[in-house]
Amino acid sequence: MFFSVSFFNCGLFYKGVPKAGEFCYVLTKPPECLYVDFESKKLIWNGVEYTLEEKLRMDYFFKSNGELYELTVSTVNRVDLKNLTTANFNQFYMRKKEKFSEIPVPSIKHE
Repeated sequence: MFFSVSFFNCGLFYKGVPKAGEFCYVLTKPPECLYVDFESKKLIWNGVEYTLEEKLRMDYFFKSNGELYELTVSTVNRVDLKNLTTANFNQFYMRKKEKFSEIPVPSIKHE
């Protein structure tokens, strides 16, 4: 009995979402960043706010300019962004340290 209770507390069956934060694609100068709030399913990317649709756990979709994108949580510190309409866009974004991150204010809300 003790073994099964301690087994569930080790994080293998954690069903929460990562905390909100800023993630940056560091292979460009200056780094391109996006902000994701997983609980409210909001993404701010290139100054535009998107509402994320959750298809699978830790797998989100949104549309931008008629193209379908997939945002996948790889780890709590990394997200992958893929354009499912065109096959040549696949980037990974690393979490920015909290003391350096800012919550951006979107200039446009995408519907």
